[in-house]
Amino acid sequence: MFNKTCAMVLSCCVACTALLAGQPALAQGVGEPENIVTIDIVHTNDIHGRSAYQQDAVVGFDKLKTYIDQQAPDFVLDAGDLFHGQAFATLERGQSIAELVAAVGYDAMTPGNHDWNYGKERLKELGSLANLSILAGNVTSGGKPFFDGDGSLIKEVDGVRVGVFGVFDPQIQNDTAPGNIQDLTFLDDAAYAAQTAAALREQGCEVVIALSHQLYCDEFIAQTTGIDVLIAGHEHATVDTLYPDADGRQVTVVETGKYFENAGNLSITYDTEQNSVAAVWETLLTAGDAKALESDPAVAGLLQTIGERQSERLTQAVGPTGQDLEGRWENLRIGETNLGRVVTQAYLDETGADIAFENAGGIRLGRVLPAGSITYQDVLDIAPFGNYIVTKQITGEAVLSILEQSIEVGLQNKRSYDEWVRTGSDQVRWPDNSGSYLQFGGITAVYDPDKPQGQRVQSVQVGSEALDPDRLYTIATNNFVALGGDYSALAKTPERNQYAACDEVLTRFIQRGQQAVDSAAKKANLSEKMQVADESEENPGNQEKPNEQRKPDASAGAPGSNRKPSPQTGDPFDSASACLILLGSAVLAICCRKGSQ
Repeated sequence: MFNKTCAMVLSCCVACTALLAGQPALAQGVGEPENIVTIDIVHTNDIHGRSAYQQDAVVGFDKLKTYIDQQAPDFVLDAGDLFHGQAFATLERGQSIAELVAAVGYDAMTPGNHDWNYGKERLKELGSLANLSILAGNVTSGGKPFFDGDGSLIKEVDGVRVGVFGVFDPQIQNDTAPGNIQDLTFLDDAAYAAQTAAALREQGCEVVIALSHQLYCDEFIAQTTGIDVLIAGHEHATVDTLYPDADGRQVTVVETGKYFENAGNLSITYDTEQNSVAAVWETLLTAGDAKALESDPAVAGLLQTIGERQSERLTQAVGPTGQDLEGRWENLRIGETNLGRVVTQAYLDETGADIAFENAGGIRLGRVLPAGSITYQDVLDIAPFGNYIVTKQITGEAVLSILEQSIEVGLQNKRSYDEWVRTGSDQVRWPDNSGSYLQFGGITAVYDPDKPQGQRVQSVQVGSEALDPDRLYTIATNNFVALGGDYSALAKTPERNQYAACDEVLTRFIQRGQQAVDSAAKKANLSEKMQVADESEENPGNQEKPNEQRKPDASAGAPGSNRKPSPQTGDPFDSASACLILLGSAVLAICCRKGSQ
């Protein structure tokens, strides 16, 4: 179905591309002139730990192997963010993906920022396990290339010498935790690319292909010379375009999108009489197209083997907890929970940030985690999305605005919760943004829910000090929350660093032992020392309400709703009878006035 003759139907597009490049258009396919040589490349980027075929969503290594066997390309390449992302990858620190990459038969890759997330030495190990070359010659250690080899790969295709080199964009070196790339130096990418392209030409390469995880492809190409094609990653976009280089020569840039939604098939025709590239075109194998392909039996078998292996590990204990951890859908949206505090404390410990946020929609356990052993499966149930932690710096004033907005979401959620409890109806609708309510770490705040939005927060402490509206604070949150959503103060602020996946960070924190987990979880017990005005009964902020006022666990989705909540929405806190809501590693004390619901 997807053989080279399919390219004939694209002759009009090929002609357009060739004309834009200032080159003669050539029809391609059966009956090519003897002076025309075609170099075929199958390529991927930003897979982020996806593995098996999923209908209309993921091409999958099992289908990709079949496609590669049909196409018999000259190169199979990846442009980064391959080994990290989904729990399938992070559970084994990239090994599962490396084994699949080896089975498929990739030739080379260049690293993405998330490929460093297990540490620089682990990335080298993964390259060996995957049986491919990691190309990034501008990454050095002690004045020498960090990866083996000279950062390039040369093959001869029907007498045409083709050189591929990799280069990492220094602009994104902070998009992983600093410790992952400690003692590495990232040389200027454009200067290195121009120098390497020239060196490959001197070695007789007639076609030069750059492979790069690149933030701004147009700016990169504009500063280079000697490159015919750039296969890129990082932008999470489907790209097939032309950019002028420093000499004004048009360079084709391609990228396949994200999350294994597509794989690219790039064809380059070289005219041996003219000694130049005649045409370049790209076709995509989409997840929808992949449905027509059979899964490769060997890769399908490997996927099953890995799944069985991981299933055994999922039942293994990560660490203990001495108390039940509240992770039910509705409770995360109407108040702070001790599980929320454990998650945010893990973020604080990982990053050293002042404050941590986690949206309730990002905590997906959907049940109470009983005291005892916490397993890997429990961790993945809490954080299943492959989100990763980022840090940003925002002012104290911005922190206040985020608190005010979270309180507003919480109060709206509380109204839905109260209606759900009152009626027992499964038709009660919760706000569409219910999951954007935040669990906090590192701050203590007092608010009055009876005041209008923007005036509710009465006082805030960060650690043991009063919040300074003019001071910059480092906050840690997951990459979804960092995009802003309900919190515009976050959206307009650039990231400072990116860290490991949320499940990895939580695993490391739990592995510190019961004392660390219980210390984070028990901070809410301070609420037992506070009383709502004119009420004598204490009500711990992290405890359940009496049984007669509560519905059963609603782990499958929003209580009283047939729609499942978005995995990345936020959530409210409990402003009913509790006078405290303790957020994260410190206490977010939310003092309520009598009668406020």
